[in-house]
Amino acid sequence: MSLWDQPGAGTISWQKNLAVLWVGVFLACASYTSCIPFLPVYLLKELHVEEANVNYWSGLVYAITFLGSSLMAPYWGAWADKVGQRKMALRAGFGLAVTYWLGAVVQSAPQLFAVRAITGIISGYVPASMSLISSTLPESKMGWGMGMMQTAVASGSILGPLMGGYLSAWFGMRLSFFVGAVSLFMATVMTYIFVRDQKIPKERQRAKIDLVSDLKLALHNRDLIYIMFMFFLIQVCTMAIQPLITMYVSSLMGGTSDASIKMSGWVFSLAGIAGIFAAPFWGNKGQRHGYTRILCLVLLCAGVVNLCQIFVGDVWQFAVIQFVYGLFLSGAVPNVNSNLVEVTEASMRGKAFGLVTSAQQFGGVVGPLLGGFLGGLMSTRYVLCSMGGILLMAALYTYKTRLHGKVCPAEK
Repeated sequence: MSLWDQPGAGTISWQKNLAVLWVGVFLACASYTSCIPFLPVYLLKELHVEEANVNYWSGLVYAITFLGSSLMAPYWGAWADKVGQRKMALRAGFGLAVTYWLGAVVQSAPQLFAVRAITGIISGYVPASMSLISSTLPESKMGWGMGMMQTAVASGSILGPLMGGYLSAWFGMRLSFFVGAVSLFMATVMTYIFVRDQKIPKERQRAKIDLVSDLKLALHNRDLIYIMFMFFLIQVCTMAIQPLITMYVSSLMGGTSDASIKMSGWVFSLAGIAGIFAAPFWGNKGQRHGYTRILCLVLLCAGVVNLCQIFVGDVWQFAVIQFVYGLFLSGAVPNVNSNLVEVTEASMRGKAFGLVTSAQQFGGVVGPLLGGFLGGLMSTRYVLCSMGGILLMAALYTYKTRLHGKVCPAEK
């Protein structure tokens, strides 16, 4: 038995897997959100990019990570079905720890661009963890469990911006990258020691990886195509505004300062705070009333709330709307994930999560580019409203194509 397999072998406890991977995903997300939302400030203050070029480099650095991840996610997902989700989590976790360390020592914008490109190629700790949890949860706990994992994402999204905002103001952003690297290393060590994975049948271990065939199968699965589209759309709406928020908060507060950077950290955290309370609630509602029906509801409400950005006059109004927006949008991912489990076989779960992760990460490519393009045409508040309109159209599309005249699983 190999060194990789030994600590992961043995009886599977879904409770232990859930607890350990919850912490691991929390640390991974906190590492991400302590650094990435503040990249415009990092480029401006630490890497000495001219202010006129900050938005250009920010969009490139954001987009290249997601581009690499979108291209590699189906490949890593196929390997997960072959060797196990746990190994993929270990590969991604240790690799990300190294790239965050490199992010702390770069000296120029092109170097940061290269590091973030590598980060995208080797990423995948969170989707591997989500897939592993979905494979070991009892059916009766699926909606609740995926909602709990979403609270890990939300909780990390709270701590990360707060920690990153204060560390950046006090010590500079390089320390945020160092802390992120150590956190990712700790999360991966915990996964190595405590997490147990299902045994992979020998025929699956010997199976060849054929991404073209996987994509053809996906194109014939209308349910999977819909789920991939939803992941893409939600990520576009999230990432289109993320690179703009720090500068938007600064404009609402009268300029870039330590106070505005700290306030940006709080604003980034509000959606995560909302998600801690809301994600398990929406996951349970999806289990009871149908995942697609609840997804339609939360998309509708999030879209309406985001349209209220047109009335924002100060940073506090913006913060309140972001919090309420997070209460609804946090219900989208656990219901989409649970829906994915319903429409895919366990033996194909890694490939399915790889494909939807690819769609999600491609949304991370399109989002910043779209946000930067729209930001050049209109003020940030109108960009925010545009994302609300997209979510409303997604809710209408879901109702017309997935719910209208159909019976939800919970009603059968």
